Amino acid sequence: MTVADLELRPATLDDASLVADIGTEVHPDDAVDPQLERHWWSIPTDDVSERRIATHGTEVAGYTIRRHPQWAKMPERFTRIDAELRPAMRTAERLDALYELLEAESRADGTTTVTTWAWDGDTLRKDMLAARGYREERRERFWELDLGAERSRIERMTEASRAKLRRDGVELLTLARDTDPDRLAKLHRMSTEAEGDVPTTVPHVEQTFEEFTQWLASPGLRQDRMWIARQADDILGISMLAYPPVRGVVATEWTGMARRARGRGIARALKCETLMQAIALGVDRVRTDNDSTNAPILHINETMGYRRRSDMVQYLKVLRRAGSMAAG
Repeated sequence: MTVADLELRPATLDDASLVADIGTEVHPDDAVDPQLERHWWSIPTDDVSERRIATHGTEVAGYTIRRHPQWAKMPERFTRIDAELRPAMRTAERLDALYELLEAESRADGTTTVTTWAWDGDTLRKDMLAARGYREERRERFWELDLGAERSRIERMTEASRAKLRRDGVELLTLARDTDPDRLAKLHRMSTEAEGDVPTTVPHVEQTFEEFTQWLASPGLRQDRMWIARQADDILGISMLAYPPVRGVVATEWTGMARRARGRGIARALKCETLMQAIALGVDRVRTDNDSTNAPILHINETMGYRRRSDMVQYLKVLRRAGSMAAG
């Protein structure tokens, strides 16, 4: 397939590291780990997923990705699309041509709305999207914590959290230390509930238990670095950091709380444990991100000493009205 002056071919699993390289070249301060990218691609799913590699002559130029759940799982019919090009090839005209293709393919398979993301400082991409009729929908707020500068604060907060939870009968431990044979099933149920409450425009589609366990098997995650909160037989929450094996900054992978346990300081306590462990492992900084309307977790980040980075902006474009969707 030819688009503008680019040739497109289907991507294979072995191209995951190439896509990670391209993303890193464009935004080096937000490096993409090739092993983590490959693992994400390898998780079995019934999603509609199309990935392509773009070439210019004999040189790899970029990639495109189009993905959505089966419509039976998400009748609102949102599709996420993305295209990126290496810095030397990155022009608004080429990106525009790739987005034209992705939109046409999405329209053809019955998509109602396409969604895509851009860093707030990426003027070229943002201007291209605006010219194509995209509108800003919401923002993901990104943060970084200097563990050296904030170590004393984190230590004080950790000791206070531990004391409070001991009084409340809540145990903090790593998943590796938990001997409950049903711990993964309980964790899946709790995480599904927590994810359903994260602010979003694109509806959540629940992970199957198999997808959940595959996610936990990521090369950036380890059960002895996943911190959970227990009270008797219940798992009340989890927080874990991802440690990129090749490149990138250690970052929060997931922090989730059962609804019945919120407002008790457990999420803060779990995050503290992950940070204390990171300090012990010699990590100098960690990052996290949250929806900009998720007030409770934003407050925790601020009080822990996290500093704001550039936002990521979600854009939407309506391709067809809901009443005119194609059958299928």
